[in-house]
Amino acid sequence: MNVMSEESRVLSVTNRLIRAATALGRITAQVHKREHGLTVPEFGVLMILGGGEHEAAFTSSYIVDATAMDKTKVSRAVSSLDQRGWLIRNRASADRRFEHLALTDDGRKAYADLMPKVRAAERSVLKHLSEAERRGLEAGLEGLDRAFGH
Repeated sequence: MNVMSEESRVLSVTNRLIRAATALGRITAQVHKREHGLTVPEFGVLMILGGGEHEAAFTSSYIVDATAMDKTKVSRAVSSLDQRGWLIRNRASADRRFEHLALTDDGRKAYADLMPKVRAAERSVLKHLSEAERRGLEAGLEGLDRAFGH
């Protein structure tokens, strides 16, 4: 009988999560790169800014926390989206060191155009899972979000 040690099981889970995230990332990257020439960090920032309320504004620090990207990647992505005219930067009145970032009308249009295509790419993968597997995946991801404090 082959009994996997706890350490081997954890490494196996870690490896499988990395592999799955990388594979799904590649599939969605094909969409956002083809449609708008976006890098993964640019797409991540666009998702955060587009996923909130219509007038929602977030700081770069919030985006760093929400995406687990480093500050430099977020900063470069914000600059790139700003150069495209897709986001607005407003200095915080209480603390001028912080900027509140929000999408412009063009940024919202790009988000609205892109997300159905990204969701279709996700569905092309998830269709291979049974309903129980999809529910289990969602429950597991919710658990990981809790574990990581998101």
